[in-house]
Amino acid sequence: MARRVVRTVARSRSETLEGTGRFASQTWQNRSVTDDDVLEAFRRAAGDRVHGAAEIEERLISDLLASRASWTRHQLSIGADLLAGAQSAMAPLAALARRIGAGDMEGLQSFIEQRLGVLKLVPETLAARAMPWIERAAVVVSISRSSSVAAVLDGAWRKRWKGTVVILDGSSAGGGVEQAVLLAENGTVVSQPDAAAPRWLDEPRTLVAVGADAVGPDRFVNCVGTKMLLELANARNLPAILVADRGKDVSEQKLESIAEALPMHRDGPGREWPLFEVVSMDLVTARILD
Repeated sequence: MARRVVRTVARSRSETLEGTGRFASQTWQNRSVTDDDVLEAFRRAAGDRVHGAAEIEERLISDLLASRASWTRHQLSIGADLLAGAQSAMAPLAALARRIGAGDMEGLQSFIEQRLGVLKLVPETLAARAMPWIERAAVVVSISRSSSVAAVLDGAWRKRWKGTVVILDGSSAGGGVEQAVLLAENGTVVSQPDAAAPRWLDEPRTLVAVGADAVGPDRFVNCVGTKMLLELANARNLPAILVADRGKDVSEQKLESIAEALPMHRDGPGREWPLFEVVSMDLVTARILD
């Protein structure tokens, strides 16, 4: 039975999805495929600021396979450039863009079919491997929207974990409110602004769980607010896990290039701030892998 989110959420799930590319109102299955479908799939993935990297990648691959008859080398090249430029902070999407942009039309279908199969298996694997950490906690505090963290928490609830989840909003594009709405379908969720983190980290048996968009040898990239949350947890000697599959792995050189090109939020002349940040792996107790 679905449980309520403690804080009233401003936008419904359908409104959120509708605002990020008409996910809720349109599917590839109920309309004819045209040449524009290929580029539209890339535009939707490039403009998505609500979903996690795995969700965006899975949807894009599914859309591309559905429009396979319309592929042209030119369209794929344009789409790859669009995706790489708009989602540079998300390692799996950047890697997919590079593969698509390489121009291997013959091998691309097989590659993305295999990748889709991997993506479908990852959530269950992450949930199983995180369970020893989750089952010891009464409260799990997370931030922003992460499909990997959501998979872990949903898996714990399916195994009859009775804990409470606190989702901090994250940056203006963090999607914390949306994450709370979705998770509330399966368990007890509290949606909170980032400033409320200290209060919840003082609760007994608390675990911090965060996701990542890219993971290097010593650092990872996630939404703004992640570093603060992990530093607060570290100061209280609380365990903190990073839930990120191997598809997020990048070299230190690549992570540095991602860090140099992190997208900014602009709220008028002279008013801008980053949407993502680079965080030290030293602040994490363990990484949950697929």
